[in-house]
Amino acid sequence: MPITVSVIIPCYNEEEIIAECIRKVPDFDWEYEIIVVNDGSMDNTEQVARSVNRKNLRVIGYKNNKGKGYAVRTGIENARGKIVVIQDADMEPEELIPVLRPIIEERADFVNGSRMIYPMERGAMKGMHVFGNKIFALVVSMLVRKRLTDTLCGTKAFRKDMLKFPLKENSWPDFELLIKARKSGMRIAEVPIHYNVRKAGKSKMKTFRHGYRMAKMLVKSLIM
Repeated sequence: MPITVSVIIPCYNEEEIIAECIRKVPDFDWEYEIIVVNDGSMDNTEQVARSVNRKNLRVIGYKNNKGKGYAVRTGIENARGKIVVIQDADMEPEELIPVLRPIIEERADFVNGSRMIYPMERGAMKGMHVFGNKIFALVVSMLVRKRLTDTLCGTKAFRKDMLKFPLKENSWPDFELLIKARKSGMRIAEVPIHYNVRKAGKSKMKTFRHGYRMAKMLVKSLIM
């Protein structure tokens, strides 16, 4: 069967970097599409995305901010590809080909990107965030029975037809995706990616508030 890929880019208030992110998505050898989901941005993210001249680009937008999980779910529901890739707007999409390779070569059904293997650019992630990521990765690794180093990386890829359980989380969907991939019997692999300082815009991450919310989401993911 032919390989078809849907690259989903959920974004909120990313007018400064969304165009570059779209342009940097590799021109794959396979049939592919790029789906930008504007999650109720209050700036010109959607207009900038629509102005980019890129083949097979679709932009989906709605008025109110509903969360990254909702945006990812919207992208998946509209994806035509057999393989779905989730790509954060502030990450470098040039490394999507090695992320896809384990699925293309039928060595995995779900690929989790990790920012914790290659050396990070100085200032790319706060020390507290590195520590929190390691704790969450340890817990999720035990739950999915697969050693993972970074469960909150925004780069993930999977075979759409194998995800048997519907996604429900409206906020960060990372834990739910991994846990439901495991429940669906998907083979999980991890691929290292580089993580650099954000070139523009502001991080949405608030250390303690979002850390607490993520802990709650992890518990909720187990019963969804």
